[in-house]
Order: sequence, then structure tokens, then C-alpha cells
Amino acid sequence: MGFLNLASVRPCTEAEGPGKRFAIWVQGCRRKCPGCCNPEMQELRRNTIVDTADLIRLIQTARENHEIEGVSLIGGEPLLQAEGLSEIAVWCQSEGLSVLVFTGYTYQTLRTSEDKSVQLLLKHTDILVDGPFLQELYDEKRTWVGSQNQHVIFLTDRYTPGVEYEYSDRTMELLISDKDILINGWPF
Repeated sequence: MGFLNLASVRPCTEAEGPGKRFAIWVQGCRRKCPGCCNPEMQELRRNTIVDTADLIRLIQTARENHEIEGVSLIGGEPLLQAEGLSEIAVWCQSEGLSVLVFTGYTYQTLRTSEDKSVQLLLKHTDILVDGPFLQELYDEKRTWVGSQNQHVIFLTDRYTPGVEYEYSDRTMELLISDKDILINGWPF
């Protein structure tokens, strides 16, 4: 098992893909898209280092406690940590959980990558949302897609095209704890 450098996790969210999902935000992104809703996750720095086996245990607990149907991999840029995330994706699919990956890279670029971890992650991904976020092309129609240039690519038949239009309004969630107020989904 490997390690991941995480920015945040949510055991259960309905704002980061279809159904109830465990969301994993990784730390670090080279793209630094203007208007990104996660600018604090862009810096390439050590944040929270987690063993993938420990993260899998958290996903198992979330499945038991929240009846999640899948996992969403977000960033930062998930493909910068394809090795560890591919382990998570392989495990998820072996357990019947779906995998959604958000990336600033295009599917075409990823398909031609010689990185075996990138190929393994793609092989175990149900939905890929690809392309950089372009704030001048903000997408108000698709539920969890940032800009109109981004594509929702169904790599398996687990979900039907159109699921990205599931809600007519953007979803935003607040998580309030003793120490923090966390927002995910579309806060603007």
C-alpha cells in the first residue's frame, strides 16, 4: 500500500457526484486555474499524509454509516497522485463502489500517458470529469461540473449520461465542527 497527501476528506457528501459519496481532496495542483474554488489546495506542499490502507478503512466506515455508493477524487489535481489513488479506485470497484475523478487534464492526454498508475486509475474510474476550469465559461447547467469546456466521460456503464443534470440548482454543503466550518459543492 502507498501514501497520499490529502487536503481534506468528507465521509458523506451529495455535492461531489451522483448519490452519497466519500470525497477525497488531494493537495497540490500545477494548473492553478484562475477562479478555482479550491485555491488553498493548489500549493505543492506536504499537508496530511495518509496511508492508503487507513483511507480504505475510512471509506469502509463511511459505507457502513452513510450507505455511500461511491468515492469522488478531487483536488488539487488527483492525477498527480495517481499511484495511491489507483489503489483506492481498484479497491472501491472490487467492493462495488463507484469512482468519479475530477481532473484538469483532458481525457486524450491521460489516455496517451505512459504512466502505468494513470492508466490503472482510468481503468477503475466510472466517471471522469476532464479539462481545466475556465471561469469565463462557468457552467450553470450541470450539477457538479465547473465550466462548459469540461467533459463528463462515462468510462463504464454504471451511470447513464444525463446524471450530471440531476439537480436543477447547484448544491452546497456546510460541515460545522468544534474547530472548522467547511464548505463543499458550489459556494458562489
